[in-house]
Amino acid sequence: MKRLRPIEPGLIRIFRYFVWAETFAFCLVPIAENLFLGEISFFYQDPFFFIFLQSLFLSIYLSIPWLQRKLRQAYLLIAILIAIIIPSVVIYYEITLTMQQNQPIDLLRIWALLPLLMIPLVPAAWQYDFRIVFILFVGLGVWDGLHIIALNNGVDMTILLPLFTIFIRVISLALVGLMITELMSIQRVQRKELTRANLQLVQQGVVKEQLAISRERNRMARELHDTLAHTLSGLTVQLEAIQTVHKDKDKLGEMITTALKTSREGLVETRRAMRALRVESLDEIGLKHSLQDLFQRFNARSETSFMLDLPATINYFTDEEEQTIYRITQEALENILKHARASHVRTSLEKQSNNWVYTIEDDGIGIVFDDKETLFKGLGIQGMQERANAIGAELHIRSQPDKGTIIQLIITSR
Repeated sequence: MKRLRPIEPGLIRIFRYFVWAETFAFCLVPIAENLFLGEISFFYQDPFFFIFLQSLFLSIYLSIPWLQRKLRQAYLLIAILIAIIIPSVVIYYEITLTMQQNQPIDLLRIWALLPLLMIPLVPAAWQYDFRIVFILFVGLGVWDGLHIIALNNGVDMTILLPLFTIFIRVISLALVGLMITELMSIQRVQRKELTRANLQLVQQGVVKEQLAISRERNRMARELHDTLAHTLSGLTVQLEAIQTVHKDKDKLGEMITTALKTSREGLVETRRAMRALRVESLDEIGLKHSLQDLFQRFNARSETSFMLDLPATINYFTDEEEQTIYRITQEALENILKHARASHVRTSLEKQSNNWVYTIEDDGIGIVFDDKETLFKGLGIQGMQERANAIGAELHIRSQPDKGTIIQLIITSR
């Protein structure tokens, strides 16, 4: 079933103004009769008095926000139907009585229906498609014509002018309705495009933030290289020299050996941290070579074997998407190294329908979690999910105890 469109912003307010103006215009009728004709008004005895009551009721109805919250989309539809049906019934009740009494039809009554129907036409065309407008207003005109023909027992010269008047009314309402629906269709398309452009701006802002973070990480890597790494390297050289000079003193030699081992481990760890901080330029070496380099560094830190099942060239993604793939892979490998105890890791990229599916699969112990919410709170997975959301991709994680983990990033192809 097609989902009902939310009521357009400002539509109820404009409709309410129209109906209040109609109510005020009816109130002026008895005042004008007293002023210009000098007669006591008997407006309440005229059938149009029922249209005045309908306008007054609609004015109150459209001024109650609680009803709109309660009825939702039906709130507007009820008001439109009331504004269409009541005037039509009143006028054609009067025409029916006139024709049954063999009196000529008052064309002014038929023409009066045109401005009365213009009031519900505007919100109807504003909110709904032209098909709905056509059914409501053109269908009403066809019914009116058939009604008069039936009362007259056929078509003759006496009803040609009323039928022509109805035809002019139908054409006028249809053209105005078509114009409004077309304008609203264009506005809805422009609104969607504006929303899409705003989303792209937000995504670009996220990417710029990620690039700024990457530059800062590279700066930190340089600082570490120029300070801590140099210091540890100098310390290692000094300890090696001391060990050579004092190798005959067992205790001192043992202490120096321990210090030397510690400094070497610190140097190795510092260099590893600097490599982790520094991101190779994907523009320079490409996504595939960046992933290969990442896996080689991962393999050097563990005994886990890996297999990359990637296309010969990868040039399907934007810079933002490549950055996301690289970062999610980096986070996944860190999790595998720290927690999975896996023997094999396989990564693949393949086209499925209109999507690119990037998969990282290991044969480790799996992820133990109570529910999906708990899963996405730990192990850096929340950051992976945020990166996927930033480019409009989907991230799926499947894991079973002792059966490994599968991470899939699904990116819609362009």
